[in-house]
Amino acid sequence: MDEWVMERYELAKERIAQIPDEKMVEEPYCDFFTKEAMFLQQVIHVMDHGIAGKNLEELQEQNHELYQDILPENYENSYGNPAYAQKMLGEYGKVFTFLYTELHGTIAYAFEKKAWDLTVVLELFLEIYSAFTQEEIPAEKQVKEILVSYVNDYCQDMVENRIREAIDPENNFVVEMIMDSDLSDLSYLYQSGEYVSENELKTAEFMNSLSQREIDEMARTYTEGYRMGFITGRKDITKKKTVNIRYHLGFERMVKAAVLQFREMGLQTVIYRHALHAVNRRNQFRNGFTGGIANPQFDYDHRQDSALFLDPDFVKRKLRAMQTSYDEYADLADVHGGPAVIETFGEKPFSPVSKPESWAFTEAQQKLQLELDNESGQITNRYIKGEEEVLRSLLIRYLRSGRIFRKFSARS
Repeated sequence: MDEWVMERYELAKERIAQIPDEKMVEEPYCDFFTKEAMFLQQVIHVMDHGIAGKNLEELQEQNHELYQDILPENYENSYGNPAYAQKMLGEYGKVFTFLYTELHGTIAYAFEKKAWDLTVVLELFLEIYSAFTQEEIPAEKQVKEILVSYVNDYCQDMVENRIREAIDPENNFVVEMIMDSDLSDLSYLYQSGEYVSENELKTAEFMNSLSQREIDEMARTYTEGYRMGFITGRKDITKKKTVNIRYHLGFERMVKAAVLQFREMGLQTVIYRHALHAVNRRNQFRNGFTGGIANPQFDYDHRQDSALFLDPDFVKRKLRAMQTSYDEYADLADVHGGPAVIETFGEKPFSPVSKPESWAFTEAQQKLQLELDNESGQITNRYIKGEEEVLRSLLIRYLRSGRIFRKFSARS
């Protein structure tokens, strides 16, 4: 399987490298394909060569280049902006801005060396590009059908991978990054591929200014709150073997201490990244490990991208994928203790702008989404027992200056 995926990856990589110099697609579509092919070449370079040997300044420059197109100062002229996409591409705007967002997720896949996830997105890009190189360009409906087929074809795999990542402590990229990195060197912040803003840098700097005793005390407030939740709920924590830490990039010193403290309780840590494939994304909120948000308007604009494919057949397909995946990993789910969340607040308020050019649910799709949420929640609770799932949050306030008020509370 891995060899087959790598063969596909090499073919896709070779073809994408040719696109910027080709003039096989007419304008205005050529501009989109050229820009995205150049972006994907940056991603492929990370996949092939990693970031070893780069100093902090070089890593910061690379991080900026990967995310610069959606930064607020550039977003007005980005195909990630549905309004701009429609202005430039007319009726094709919505399908191309959906594709743009799916391509944007490849940054994380490259840093994690997820060859399959990266390859299927590269192939999607090439399939649509190929359709536009023909003598007669495809109708908007045909492009939409390609995107819907992509979602449906890979739904099972994407859902299964997502569920496994949430409960399986093996091969956990973020945990390995935390435990194996020199956290005194802020270069580590760039290993995940997440956007790194001033907030993340200042938070990590502040964490590094604390003594190990202070870090351990912070982590203890968090881990003990989690443990006490089981006691208060009269649940036996010794039946559990794993815990899911959800947090924001910058708190790695405290998270490392928490990992070690949970280990003393007999719990291995699972940390998964916020969802990036359209199949798994839900609205603009990020569930899981996340870095800085390069542009909250971008996330907001794409909060209902699933309107492209959400229909009764997809709901059935995703629920079936969840059921079969939890059946496959039932033993891991049974010993999973649930999430332990580190929440951050105090950031600059965001006032979103609603755009008619964005994908939006119809009334029928809103009902389907509600049905999907309800049914998927029931499936999850059958395997990760809802009455035993204990959620504990450590609330940390941090300001734009990077100062943190050490004020903690555990939520019941």
